[in-house]
Amino acid sequence: MANRLCGTIISITRGQIHAHVQILWKDVPLSVIITRASCDDMHLAVGDTISALIKGTDIMLAKSFSGMLSARNKVKCVVRDIVQGDVLSKVFVESQGDMLHVIITSTSLKDMGISTDDEVTAIVKSTELILSKEI
Repeated sequence: MANRLCGTIISITRGQIHAHVQILWKDVPLSVIITRASCDDMHLAVGDTISALIKGTDIMLAKSFSGMLSARNKVKCVVRDIVQGDVLSKVFVESQGDMLHVIITSTSLKDMGISTDDEVTAIVKSTELILSKEI
């Protein structure tokens, strides 16, 4: 099941092939790159209510993150729960009052020393979000 973040479109920049859609999720701006055809087919417009879907495997976690990164979407979170597996682990993080699940390797979980109540940054590239609009 994907994470679903509901927000409002605050800007759209249409290119020849792709479109850059900016969404305000509560008070956090999210950057999404989709095809121009998808943008036109969904009749996206500034002010539309929209959902951004993000697979748990498309979210990276950083601990004590600072500096610049090419990924546009960076959100501060707090770890609320961890389900540790042999190979992969599911980390539940809370941000803006919403709960997200993140899938990372159990090796990374251990190496980073991630535990409940830690502050982390969830990072997602703009190309990894999927937009969904109710009609």
